[in-house]
Amino acid sequence: MRVTLLGTGSADGWPNPWCACSSCTWARDTGNARTQTGVLLDDAMLVDLGPDVPRAAARFGVDLGGLRHLVVGHAHPDHIGPEVLMWRSWSTAADRPLDVVGPPAVLDVVAAFLTRWERRAPGEAGSPLRPRQALAGNAIRLGGPGPDGDGYLVVPVAAAHGDASIGPAVLYDITAPDGARLLYACDTGPLPAATIEALAGREFDVALVEENNGDQPGFGDHLDLATFAADVDRLRAHGALTGTSTVVAVHLSHRNPPGPRLAERLAAIGVDLLPDGAVLEAAPGKRATVTLPSPG
Repeated sequence: MRVTLLGTGSADGWPNPWCACSSCTWARDTGNARTQTGVLLDDAMLVDLGPDVPRAAARFGVDLGGLRHLVVGHAHPDHIGPEVLMWRSWSTAADRPLDVVGPPAVLDVVAAFLTRWERRAPGEAGSPLRPRQALAGNAIRLGGPGPDGDGYLVVPVAAAHGDASIGPAVLYDITAPDGARLLYACDTGPLPAATIEALAGREFDVALVEENNGDQPGFGDHLDLATFAADVDRLRAHGALTGTSTVVAVHLSHRNPPGPRLAERLAAIGVDLLPDGAVLEAAPGKRATVTLPSPG
């Protein structure tokens, strides 16, 4: 499984364009910008599609034309920008089938926007968009990267984030056709006990775990550095993470310390800090190999 980090930032990105705090100043002065978190798997599946994501794909030379599945965790606007699907309808990919997977609130947001602007909702006759409802515990099977390849197994698990008006929000346990496993845990506060139980023994090859709040806890239903470390420990104790798992912090904001200090603190708990544009090649039971984006 190839995992391309199109974005690793929070809703407002890092730096926040209006902010002059020390973390934003560091990111701005050093060219270490992060845009809204979105992750591409094997050029076939995109997890989260905020408005930043298409621009990030263009920046890194990534073609989204072959995308077959869009998987979304909840209906906050940095996770699903329905206007992006309208922009897709203006492209050479317009008529290609695309599964849109998400909890009820996500599907409602997409349908309402496209009904207004495109006069055609997902699932209607002639629409290439195929809505698939994601509810915690209900496994979803999707096709593989090739036309006849084995598929992905996508299992939503409960997040601790917001109320039913944005979801109910879910995280994703994704198994690729080659057997590699990805945990996408973004956005969430401390993981519910039922979610830890659902993930027990999964031995993820790559885990992307949100760490929005840094040293400034209390902003929404998110993890800070302390609760992030505690949840990583819980996942390790229950066999969701192993010694070969590559754990990466995502959904990072300027509530964190500047990058070098953040990298040190994450490394101390066995977690990687990777830039936007990094690519991880994951295989079952092996440490992922990482390719960093070319400068400029």
